[in-house]
Amino acid sequence: MKFKLNYIALSILLAAGTSCSKDFLDRRPRDLIIEDDAYGSQSGIEALTVKLYNDMLLEDFSYEVAEQAGYLSTVTDEAVRSYTWGAGVINGTVLGNWFGSWDYAKIRRVNSFIEKIPTSKVSDDLKARFLTEARYIRAFHYFQLVKRYGGVPLVTKTQEYAFGDDVAGLFVPRSKEDDIYAFIEKELTDIKDILPTTNIAVDQNRINRFTALALKSRAMLYAASIAKYGQVQIDGLVGIPKAKAEAYWRSSLAASQEIINEKQYSLYKGDTDKALNFQNLFLKENNSEVIFNKVYRTPEVGHSYDFFNAPQSFKVDYGCATSPTLDMVEEYEYVDGSSGELKYNDKSGNPIVYANPYDIFKDKDPRLLATIMLPFSAWQGGELEIRRGIVRNGQKVTAENLTTGYPETGSNFKIVGKDGPLTTADPTKTGFYVKKSMDPTKRVNDGESVAPYIVFRYGEILLNYAEAAFELGLNTDALKYVNEIRERAGIALKSSINLEQIRHERKVELAFENHRLWDLRRWRTATSVLNNTQFHALYPWLVWEEGKDPSQMKYIFEKVNAPKNTRTFPEKLYYEPLPQGAEPYIQNPLY
Repeated sequence: MKFKLNYIALSILLAAGTSCSKDFLDRRPRDLIIEDDAYGSQSGIEALTVKLYNDMLLEDFSYEVAEQAGYLSTVTDEAVRSYTWGAGVINGTVLGNWFGSWDYAKIRRVNSFIEKIPTSKVSDDLKARFLTEARYIRAFHYFQLVKRYGGVPLVTKTQEYAFGDDVAGLFVPRSKEDDIYAFIEKELTDIKDILPTTNIAVDQNRINRFTALALKSRAMLYAASIAKYGQVQIDGLVGIPKAKAEAYWRSSLAASQEIINEKQYSLYKGDTDKALNFQNLFLKENNSEVIFNKVYRTPEVGHSYDFFNAPQSFKVDYGCATSPTLDMVEEYEYVDGSSGELKYNDKSGNPIVYANPYDIFKDKDPRLLATIMLPFSAWQGGELEIRRGIVRNGQKVTAENLTTGYPETGSNFKIVGKDGPLTTADPTKTGFYVKKSMDPTKRVNDGESVAPYIVFRYGEILLNYAEAAFELGLNTDALKYVNEIRERAGIALKSSINLEQIRHERKVELAFENHRLWDLRRWRTATSVLNNTQFHALYPWLVWEEGKDPSQMKYIFEKVNAPKNTRTFPEKLYYEPLPQGAEPYIQNPLY
């Protein structure tokens, strides 16, 4: 008797992930459905398709690279993890193995679906739609694999194992990294014109032509960067020949250009207030900028991003997980295009005294105000109170808890603000909290967040185009699309452009969207950006004035080292180690 075995001699790492919407995907995957029955009806095939969508590792709000609430941003220069337990770094060294990708059971399910759908009992049009969606999902799986491991086993057909057979006959060797990217490119090129250009309402969150183009835009940009900035090792299992960089950049550019030319999407400009506009981009599902997103519905399916990231005095329970660095805050320029370093001291080196402490952020890039919660900013009907302590007669008074009162007030006034910062416990370690994608109206309990997760958006496509164009010597084109991003943001346009500025624009525009680590890896800059790097915090200090109510007193600000280890990224982490159980394969370099 024969039975099928998914054999790629390695352990399977399972990743939780759900894909849910109010339409086609708004259903539970039917894991126990009998396949022969499923392929006999449209509803059965749709149930299987939902399972395939559900398998996609979208790196969404539930994606963690450390223990609970260990978000990807906290192993980059965007943020540090506030919690003192669990981390994506040990003694300052970034850990490898960004979980949830080496899972060939998912690829087997797609391959089986692709092989069986031609004989299913639905119309030819539906067969074509389901088949192309499955091929897209398979390409997406391989992109998630190749960006982590380089070359991996390329399995495009299901394998069968008869009891007693030699399993060695099923062994599939690793393909070269270049071959995996070439496979992704060909698959997306082949299917993009078969997929629908637009989706009817019931299908609005399904894969379409532009989803394929968006993945091609991103994946080919990665391949081009690796070809130019990486090196070929272990006979091409990792690395891509430099001579292929130009072709990959042109492929990325062409995919981006198709999306731009067809004008199906545009930068979101629904609000006249620039900060509010950028904030709402991530809260309003399927707006003009969204090419592909994952939507949530409660009570069926929600996420916990708000629950884990809420500021200390606004949390339901956990909260505080992600502390954006002051270094990230200062990446955001002023609206006139000048450097984003905050103004702590005057020309004589004396601390600037702010009557309104929020004024230290005056005229900063509106995207900052929409991305990061700043000290003394409004939030959910209240105010974020960030204060490290009190300065009285030149002496600083602080505490390592939120409850110690300042006795001179004869009231309940606390030395440290209700939202921190502290060097211990949970509150922010840097003076900031994350804001992008957070619900601004109410506190949200565990598993009840519904903000959509944007997988691909038009803003990224413009930045992909700009980067590829510049690398190809098309500086004028690159400048045009960077300026479109900056115009929407509300900051000064540039008259010329260079690669560093393009990368900077990408950093601030796409912050906390899980792009930064992959960008640092493909550019091969992580070993310099995260080289014994000390991140910084912003400490507001209340300047004590005798006879005044504390609410009427002024503030000064101090830039200090964040109370976290320095961050280091070893060279070997440009690729992850093949997981335990993959012994038949050549291990990646330096492991």
